[in-house]
Amino acid sequence: MAATILKRSAVIWVPPRSVGERALASEASMLVWLPGTKGQAPRSARASLDALQLRSALLLFDARDVTLLPVELPPLSGARLARALPNLVEDSLLQDAQSCAFALGPRLPDGRRLLAVIDRGWLEFVIGALERRGVRIAAAWPAQLALPLPRQGWAIACVHGGLAVRTGEAEGFGWTATGDAPERTQAVVAALDVAAHSGAAAATIEVFAEDPGWASAIEAAAAGAGVAMRLHPLPAPVDSPVDLLSARKGSAGSRWLAGIDWRAWRLPAAIGAACVAAFLAGLNLHWARLAGERAELRAQMERVFREAFPSAQVVVDPLLQMQRQVADLRLAAGQSGPDDFLPLLGRFSEALGPRAVDAVASLEYREGRLKVRLREGLLDGPSALDGLRAACRQRGLKLEADPQQPSTVVLGPLT
Repeated sequence: MAATILKRSAVIWVPPRSVGERALASEASMLVWLPGTKGQAPRSARASLDALQLRSALLLFDARDVTLLPVELPPLSGARLARALPNLVEDSLLQDAQSCAFALGPRLPDGRRLLAVIDRGWLEFVIGALERRGVRIAAAWPAQLALPLPRQGWAIACVHGGLAVRTGEAEGFGWTATGDAPERTQAVVAALDVAAHSGAAAATIEVFAEDPGWASAIEAAAAGAGVAMRLHPLPAPVDSPVDLLSARKGSAGSRWLAGIDWRAWRLPAAIGAACVAAFLAGLNLHWARLAGERAELRAQMERVFREAFPSAQVVVDPLLQMQRQVADLRLAAGQSGPDDFLPLLGRFSEALGPRAVDAVASLEYREGRLKVRLREGLLDGPSALDGLRAACRQRGLKLEADPQQPSTVVLGPLT
C-alpha cells in the first residue's frame, strides 16, 4: 500500500517511461527519497501522484530515458541552435529526434558540449502532473548524473528494476535489470562490461540500491568482475551538470495543453460531437420547414394579389404591390389613407391637445412619414416624450424621436 508523503520538499526518482502514464498517476510507481530531520536517517518510500503532498520536489529521471551525448556544436545560438540540435543527434537516437527535448550541459575537456536527450512528451507529462498538484519543481536531473562519484571509480544506482551507471563527471547510461537475483547479476555484469569499454577501468564501485534485495546480485557480480563493490542505501543526490528543465519550450499554456491526457476525453468528445451533429441536423430540418412555409405563404399572397388585380403582369413583391394598388384606388376615389399627410397631422394634433396651437415649428412629409420639429422646451422633462408617445399610440400613431435632430419626432401609422 502506498504511503502518503507529507513534506515540504523531497527527491523523486521518476519511474521509466515504460511504466506508462496511467500507472504513474494511479499506482505507487514513484520512489520518494526523504531527507532526515532532527537526527533521523534519510528514508525512501513508494507513493503515487495522488498520495504526494509536497511543496517542492527535485526530480531524478530514469537513466534509461535520458541519453547523454557529447556533441560538436555549430557556431549558432538561441532559436537557431535549438532548431539544429535534432539534426546533429538524430543518427544516435532510436526515436524521432523531433519528438525529443534537448538540454545543454557544460563544455567537455575536448571542446564538445554535453547534451541530455529525453522524450518531450514524457518530460512534460511528469512535470505537468506534479505542477497541477501544486508541487514546485526545483530541478529535473538525469539520475545517472546525480549519483555521488567516487575518486577513480564508478557509481551505480539500482532503482525501478534498472541500473543508473555513472562513469565520469559527464558520463553515464541506463540499463535494464529485472527479475530474480541471477538475472540481476547478469544485468550488472553486462552494464560493467559496457562501462569498461567506454573508458578507464574503475578501482572501486559504489552501489546504491533501493532495497537490500540487491545484495546477493551485487556480491555475485563483484566476484565475477573482480572489482570491489560496496552496497549502500540511496544517497542524497549531488548537483547534476545538466538540468532537464532547460529543455522545456513554449509558454505555460502550451505546456499545460501538452500535459493533458487527451485520450481520457475521447468519450466526452464523441458525445459532444454527436450532440452538435444532432443539433445541426435539427436546425437544418427546422430551417427547411420554415423555408417551405415561407414559399407557401408567398404563393398564397401572390394568388390573392392576382385575384384582386388580374391585370398585373409581373408580381415581384405581392405585399408592396398590393399596398400601392390600394393606395391608387383610394386616391382615385378621393379618399385618404392612414399614412397620408392630413390624417397623420390631424391625429397628431389630437395627441398634442391644447399645446397644438403653437407647438409645431416645421413639418416635413415623405413616403408616408411625417417629421415634426417642435418648439424648444416642449419635450423637456423625463416623462414629456413618453406621455406624447402614449397619446399618439391611442390614436393609431407610432412616434419615434429623431436622434439626429433635437426636439424632432417622426410619425407614422401603427402597423
